[in-house]
Amino acid sequence: MKLICKIAILILFIQLLSCTDDKDKEPVILSSENFITSFSLQINNEEVHGEINQSDKTITFNTKGANLSSLIPNIVYSDKATIKPGVNVSQNFNNEVAYTIIAENGDAVIYRVIVNNTPLSTENKILSFSVKSEDKTIQGTISHELKEIYLEFGNYNKENLVPDIEISELAIISPGANQSQNFSNDLKYEVTAENGEIAVYSIVIDKPIIDEISSIGGTFTNNPVLLYAQAEIRISGVYLDMENVGADFYLYDGINKYYLEIDEVKQNPYENYIYSSITSSIPKTVPTFATYKLVYETGSFRVESETYIDISNEGVPTSLSLNQDEYSRNDILIMDGENLPDMIAIPSNGSVFLIQNSSNYDLTVNADKTQLKLTLDYYYLFPSYFGRDEAELKVITTLGPSRRAGKTIKTYFK
Repeated sequence: MKLICKIAILILFIQLLSCTDDKDKEPVILSSENFITSFSLQINNEEVHGEINQSDKTITFNTKGANLSSLIPNIVYSDKATIKPGVNVSQNFNNEVAYTIIAENGDAVIYRVIVNNTPLSTENKILSFSVKSEDKTIQGTISHELKEIYLEFGNYNKENLVPDIEISELAIISPGANQSQNFSNDLKYEVTAENGEIAVYSIVIDKPIIDEISSIGGTFTNNPVLLYAQAEIRISGVYLDMENVGADFYLYDGINKYYLEIDEVKQNPYENYIYSSITSSIPKTVPTFATYKLVYETGSFRVESETYIDISNEGVPTSLSLNQDEYSRNDILIMDGENLPDMIAIPSNGSVFLIQNSSNYDLTVNADKTQLKLTLDYYYLFPSYFGRDEAELKVITTLGPSRRAGKTIKTYFK
């Protein structure tokens, strides 16, 4: 009996001991936190924080002109969580970068880091440039290709003037637009784009301009101007001063220069500057070429014409002479020479008449092209028809195919 009691007491003790251990044990709960709470990048020596959207798990930056190719982020995330890739690993944030946050209990989420990086502006242009001198606003002509600004001052004052300048948005200019300048000096303006790129514009004062190139008998073609070798030409423009040091005109084919001899220079005042009219001749030795440029060059300037000159050295009308020194209506004009064309031009009363054999004109050329005859029965050619008594000097121009202008000869009509 005693033995049974001892056994019962032992069993009861074990049961009590077992119940005590179960009450002391608590279940282990692992953290489910897997948040990024702060994400920043060091950009241009400044810490920039991204905007975190916990709903769609995005981290967004809006930057401008940042170098994002190799940055180590500063990340704050949930305690007991782990992050991949590691916080000390540099990343190229020019592209979207994904970070995986793994909670202590193994739950994982992915955050996407998106950097909207606007590039810095590269624009560094002077868009407009003008100067007011006395009562005149001088508007600059800008060549972005040559980085030059052309101002025509003529006789206007150039000193102590404040320009009006418009430049590209976000750019800066030096010297500043509000600074007065002496435009007699060699001036340059630096325009710096937002990204630091610099463009330097030079101010060019009274740059020569070639306005027009034509035969002295008139304008028969525009661009290109069609001429024969030995044709007399007129060059018109502003600031074409042959007194300037080293002033020359030449034809240029891209490689070779063919210099012109100047026959006459006429200068006429126009507003505040001098307009020049210069006559010359195409040299006899200039070879046939379709796209010559006329160049005016001095020690300071080199200016090409916008107009091309097409010159032919084949079939050139030459050795011109006339049978009379003066003509009246119904006279017979006889021109002798070589390679004479079947068209001539005669100016009258502000117009230029193109004359070839037709119902209006009796013009013939012999088979050898050595003699041209024209019956002068067209009254519009004579000053007497318009009530003028004095004889007028006429410049008769020979015209080849497509109105190519050749040599001229002068005579009087009355």
